[in-house]
Amino acid sequence: MKKIAFVGEAVSGFGGMETVIRDVIHAFRADTPTVTSKMFFFCRDDRMDKGWLEGIDADYTFSNHKISFLRRARHVRALARWLREEKPDVVICIDVISCLLANRARQKSGLHFPLFSWPHFSLDHKKHAECVTYADYHLAISSGIKQQMIARGVPEARINVIFNPVAPKNTVIPAPAAGEVPKFLYVGRMKFEGQKRIKDLLDGLAALEGPWTLHAIGDGSDFEKCRRYASEKGIADRITWHGWQAEPWTLVQRDIKRVSALLLTSSFEGFPMTLLEAMSYGIFCISSDCMSGPGDMIVNGVNGQLYPPGDVSAFTAALSGFTRQPPAIDPTTIQHSIHRFYIDAYFENVKAILRHATETTIQ
Repeated sequence: MKKIAFVGEAVSGFGGMETVIRDVIHAFRADTPTVTSKMFFFCRDDRMDKGWLEGIDADYTFSNHKISFLRRARHVRALARWLREEKPDVVICIDVISCLLANRARQKSGLHFPLFSWPHFSLDHKKHAECVTYADYHLAISSGIKQQMIARGVPEARINVIFNPVAPKNTVIPAPAAGEVPKFLYVGRMKFEGQKRIKDLLDGLAALEGPWTLHAIGDGSDFEKCRRYASEKGIADRITWHGWQAEPWTLVQRDIKRVSALLLTSSFEGFPMTLLEAMSYGIFCISSDCMSGPGDMIVNGVNGQLYPPGDVSAFTAALSGFTRQPPAIDPTTIQHSIHRFYIDAYFENVKAILRHATETTIQ
């Protein structure tokens, strides 16, 4: 295996998916210099933020045709030409619609290579999720997404659950000392309802007895709506809204310094990297047990606490332990609890999967 191609639709450039893709490409470059990686994007225009692609070879095809059939046909032709020029040994699709486009481009190019799906979001909440079946093999970032693939007809034997990687940290972010006010943290998009359910976060905190503070890092279309709701609930003076931060964990270490728990109240996820990032610093996490991801990471009482999605009372009950009698938290134990997600173990697993696929004839 000498060349890997990553193919997908244009992305925002600010999410966890981009971070994972970038880290995997850089890991291949550092570990196996003989293997080159390139990216190919299907774009409507040239507005995609490319800052995260620094040092990564990427090519693009553009079409803003309103008729999806014609737009996709142009993308397929462009990718087929690119494939004939690059001759990759394996192609990895970073979203579901790209599985269909790459499959058609492979046929058009006349080349033979294994085609992987690597979706980064819950299939139950994405359009065209059935297109995942056009890939030969599948990289599932959570147990839940594996089950969603199987439900759509993907053979279980063709699915590898690889999760997502996080870098180990040589420092910890400690909890507040005994007697100090509990300090909670949220890192993510500001979506009042929908996926992120910031409303549940604010309702749960408003019902919490005793002193507490919240630091909220992130931006989004509902940012001001969330702030107004906090004022309506009478808790605005306990919340610091930091907005979007390019380096959120630098801000936490420099300005916030101590964290009781990171909070996540989502109705669904793909694989919420904010939980792994927090635990890599030794931070306890309280999360909804939503589809999918949190249940793969959190071990109740060891590195965090799960509660039923949408159950605000259960969420408040999980928080109350910190205001009544804070649990004894060992940051080092939390860091060790996610050893299987650290980048070295993850990367060796991915290499083995791709190597096996390139040595196996697709039936």
